[in-house]
Amino acid sequence: MAFEFRWILFISLVAASLAFILVGVAAGPGLGILKFIMGLLAILCDILAMASRYYTYLFDPLRKMKGKKLVLDSGDPYIMSPSGTAIMKRVGDLVYATVFVKIPIYRSGTEMEDQEKIDFATSFGKMLSIIKEPFRISTQLYVLNKDEYIEKIRAKLNEAQDKYNQIMNKEGGGTAKKEVAPEVEHLRGKVTMWRNMLESVSRAKSHSMMSYAMVSATGSSEEEAVNLAISKGDELAAGISSTYGISASLATGKEILQLIEPEQMIPIANLSSQISVRSGLKQV
Repeated sequence: MAFEFRWILFISLVAASLAFILVGVAAGPGLGILKFIMGLLAILCDILAMASRYYTYLFDPLRKMKGKKLVLDSGDPYIMSPSGTAIMKRVGDLVYATVFVKIPIYRSGTEMEDQEKIDFATSFGKMLSIIKEPFRISTQLYVLNKDEYIEKIRAKLNEAQDKYNQIMNKEGGGTAKKEVAPEVEHLRGKVTMWRNMLESVSRAKSHSMMSYAMVSATGSSEEEAVNLAISKGDELAAGISSTYGISASLATGKEILQLIEPEQMIPIANLSSQISVRSGLKQV
């Protein structure tokens, strides 16, 4: 249907362009403005006609949504299994369960020689022949949430800063400060080290990449569906491990959320994007 609509639109725009050209040609010599306008309209129709051949699919959803009903589902899109190894969704009398297999492969095709690429593709074909269940392979790039790590660095920095200030403000004048000079220099170095580390860690976002395979199973109950999905996942992990010589395993808990939850892939707010390393840090 989209193909027919695209060509109907293309032919209509070309016909309109020809009509504008004919009107401009038929206009008398005293109607220069009309000829100019008709020429612009013809050019516009030609541009739209060419664009309609490649970008009509962008407008198909808007064209087809007229008269359609939009149904909002207030239910959860999925629930996590009690074991944290699968996600589940009940549809009618069936329960669909999906597990994710982590694939620890960190080499890119750009880093491989031609023969290595051939061997990798051959191994992939062998893996497909070993595993009979349909599955999906993908790679997910997500933003690391460094809040907890940054908080630890800030705590260490504040601790070193407080100790340094206490020694410097201790009574005893220059004699006391001279006696603790090695400790003062040690604390000064720690403050500088933690400040530099904080600046380095919070300067930019850090990303991590995880390759994974996804396989699903159905059952009449949640337990049955999850057990079948885990069985398929273990078989898939064994096939991937034996083919590539790696240790593939099932993802659990937060690892699964990092593959399917947008808030886990790109945290809405994290301290690393809000922190200003210059504020609140007193130079030593």
